[in-house]
Amino acid sequence: MYSLKRTVYPLIIPVILIALSSAINIKWPDLNRQINDMRELRAIVAIMPLMPYLVLAFGFFMGWRYANAGIILGTLALTLSYYGLNFYHNPTVPLETVLDQSATDAMSLLLPLNLMLFSALVMRRLFTSIGIITTLLFVLQVLAVIIFCQPSNSIALRVDTAIRSLSPLAADKLSGTCRWLGAVLTDGSFLDFHGISTAAVAVSVLALVCVLLQFIKSQDIRACGFFFAIVAAMLGIIFKSSQPAVILYFMTAGLILVFTTIEASFSMAYIDEMTGLPGRRSLEEMMLNLGKKYAIAMIDVDRFKKFNDTFGHETGDQVLKMIASQLGKISGGARTFRYGGEEFTAIFAGKSLENAISHVEEFRKAVESRPFVVRDGERQRRDANHRGKTRILPRNQVKVTVSIGLASPTGFATRPDIVIKAADRMLYHAKKTGRNRTAY
Repeated sequence: MYSLKRTVYPLIIPVILIALSSAINIKWPDLNRQINDMRELRAIVAIMPLMPYLVLAFGFFMGWRYANAGIILGTLALTLSYYGLNFYHNPTVPLETVLDQSATDAMSLLLPLNLMLFSALVMRRLFTSIGIITTLLFVLQVLAVIIFCQPSNSIALRVDTAIRSLSPLAADKLSGTCRWLGAVLTDGSFLDFHGISTAAVAVSVLALVCVLLQFIKSQDIRACGFFFAIVAAMLGIIFKSSQPAVILYFMTAGLILVFTTIEASFSMAYIDEMTGLPGRRSLEEMMLNLGKKYAIAMIDVDRFKKFNDTFGHETGDQVLKMIASQLGKISGGARTFRYGGEEFTAIFAGKSLENAISHVEEFRKAVESRPFVVRDGERQRRDANHRGKTRILPRNQVKVTVSIGLASPTGFATRPDIVIKAADRMLYHAKKTGRNRTAY
């Protein structure tokens, strides 16, 4: 179910991390002068280049533990790109062993595309056909960069020499085509970017748009993580000449993937995916932390099984989402949960039974008065004479109601698990006495 809160919340931490990295990068000359005056801080700066490796390694093992092919391959791509950038710009490495500048250009083109591809694999296992094929494609890319982005004694030069010995004209045409393609892929003059080519910027924008659309559609925080990982990594490539931009931004990209993976695991455990409400585990934890004064409401959709049988499970899911959206508007400061099936729970912490009645009644009437339209193609009826066949009925408006059981601590029955059972008994009573009512 679409929720503005679920869309905006995942953006906060990644934006903060990228903003913090940018602030440190901008202020680094001043910070570096202060750090040089303190021996302890100098030791931290000395190990800074290792920090992205540690963060990305942690993300890699998290992805492995959760059998998440997207995170495994994403952290691996970031690690290799970070290593390549450091290797190319390391002045202590002999020039003849260093990858050519084209390696950086290749990474700036391939990294956003790979992260976009890997973002679609966050629910896939690595050792599946799709996971294995994607891994092989990634390995081929790495090998291609290593082979063709070498200095003047590279394999590419040897291939050109071999072709020239057979057909000089073909070699000249191939060489001219390669130079033109290289100029197109590495030229940054169009956007006046000196750290990244125009083609890489276009590819990055395309990758960001695709991942953003994926996040809006699925509201999966892991897609949001890949979006900001692409942003952070590309900032690291753009400002690679500004120390310590590569370290900060690639470490940030790793932290974002780690954070969103942890958050996704939390959501799976505590949030009901279909309705977006907290689930049974969240309810149980809240019940452990209630005080002495509270009221619990058990809410059930009336005749839900018959509704499912008549209109189909897809429409039944829409009903549950509608109830969840109404619960999000319930007054009285109630915390709402999906209890299971067509049952929901509302807890009014710090409120008596008498205080809670008006709020649950307001909610019940809101559900009753809200029209629910069964859309074309959804209203389905099955009966014994048409078993196995589906008859599509015209567009129709139906009435959805709920029954509510309400209870609060009384006498010796103060434990939340006892009170919720009492609320369940009241719910049963509300259904037995006519439905679409509140019993307490």
